[in-house]
Amino acid sequence: MQSEAEFLKTIEKKAVEERRILDTELMPIWAKGVGEWLVVNPWRVMVPVSALTYVLMRIVCGSDFRELILGLFGGY
Repeated sequence: MQSEAEFLKTIEKKAVEERRILDTELMPIWAKGVGEWLVVNPWRVMVPVSALTYVLMRIVCGSDFRELILGLFGGY
């Protein structure tokens, strides 16, 4: 069994390795932030985007789009 000091050294070594891997990634910094934000709650983006898409499609296609959506989800 490892002592606490040995365990902390092992964890620190792994942290250094992971940080080196993260630093060599090709993903830009802003994309990492957006990804972390979306992981916490993807509904923050999905619901507004879907609502906006529906409104825009309804304006462009008219009532035919409404009937298509109602047909897809079992409406009448």
